Amino acid sequence: MTTQITQGVWKYVLGVFLTVTSLTADVQAQSVTIVPSGPIVCAGTKLDAVVTGLNGPLTYQWSNGATTSSIFINQSGFYRVSVWGFVNGVQIRVRSSWTPFLVVPGTNATINPAGPVNVCPGQSVTLFGSGGQFFSSYSWSNGANTRNITVNQTGDYTLTVTNSFGACSTSTSATVHVEVFDAGYQPAITALSPITVCQPGWVNLGADPGFSSYSWSTGSTSQNISVLMDGSQAGAVLDTQTVTLTVSINNGQCSFTNPGVVLRSVRQPELNSNYCGNLALTLNDSIKSGLVLTYLSTPDYEFEFEETTAPGVTWSHISSDRWCSLADVTPALQTNKFYLVRVRAIVDGTPYCYGNPCVIGVVNTPSANETNRLTDGVVSAVFPNPSAESFNLVLRGFDNDQTIAVRVTDMAGRSVDTFTYDATAGMMTFGQDLSNGIYVVTAQQGNKTTQTKIVKSN
Repeated sequence: MTTQITQGVWKYVLGVFLTVTSLTADVQAQSVTIVPSGPIVCAGTKLDAVVTGLNGPLTYQWSNGATTSSIFINQSGFYRVSVWGFVNGVQIRVRSSWTPFLVVPGTNATINPAGPVNVCPGQSVTLFGSGGQFFSSYSWSNGANTRNITVNQTGDYTLTVTNSFGACSTSTSATVHVEVFDAGYQPAITALSPITVCQPGWVNLGADPGFSSYSWSTGSTSQNISVLMDGSQAGAVLDTQTVTLTVSINNGQCSFTNPGVVLRSVRQPELNSNYCGNLALTLNDSIKSGLVLTYLSTPDYEFEFEETTAPGVTWSHISSDRWCSLADVTPALQTNKFYLVRVRAIVDGTPYCYGNPCVIGVVNTPSANETNRLTDGVVSAVFPNPSAESFNLVLRGFDNDQTIAVRVTDMAGRSVDTFTYDATAGMMTFGQDLSNGIYVVTAQQGNKTTQTKIVKSN
């Protein structure tokens, strides 16, 4: 039910508003004003609703939809605020008058083109400034006070845009770099990785940004490239490739070329074939790298040794030539043992990649090694021995054009495995399925036979 009373406001009673038909003198004294009153304000100015004569809680409604006691404005226009509050327990609404505001906008200095700007020899470029209003001022670092300038010298150009209107003064700046090229300019090629690598290997090269196009001698047209050094270039030992770069600016109005950077790849040397797989060497022998490494300076050769029964334990010997005397290796090599040997180059103090490993055997005499039987000129080697997993088998002295039958027997003479050895493979792996125990490996080709005792132990 709605009941009329004579307080002149809406009164909140028992959950409903009651209609009031007249205003008292106290109610008419309430007011709300907007501070500041304008009319000219800066962008981002805060407007406060200042209320007198009302008790809280207060509720606000601005003409732009805001419901807070203050707002920040960035657009010119008329603003008004309505406030609800209480007087003697009665809720009333008070409105401010419509207030005009002229908002002086801020600046946003901008230069077009944004840069960096490249200019061909003998040419100039116009820099267009923006970011202000009709009353804004423009000032350049070269002293010009025009909105746009034309320049033909290398340098950084800064534009400052300023608004001064009434009490508002705002200013922002932008800078662009202009590069005016001379006719003898050569674009930079930056090595993003070492330019001498193991073969095969990749060399990464980069060019400076900001050019219209990139043309590398490799055929690539991107700013950064990767070049594969895979040995396809000419060169007996050290492959080289000269990579050049041509760039253009202003959509091809002019171009410049770098005569190139030389990339190199070092091949991985291996033991000379006369020593790779030789299982009857003595400490009086020497082994030899099979690759002559010629370079701008004389390289060293590093020979790495790994005893087959101690995998993962390695040591090396560095030689100034291709030869390595086994007696000079430290720690000393032991007789009646097998070693995996790798070789790598050291060029200008930088070690490069190892070649593939080869097995050698060191003996007192060619017939004095229990795991290296020499009969009718044939040799067998099994390593690692003992082994917890698989074994590697190397056979030498057999005819390559005929098959070699291999049989593995236990100590009772029972056959536990048979396979055919591929003489062209150089090394074969077997025995991963053997149980723990002692076995005899027999290799036979016609009347040529070798036998080697192995131990499988987890």
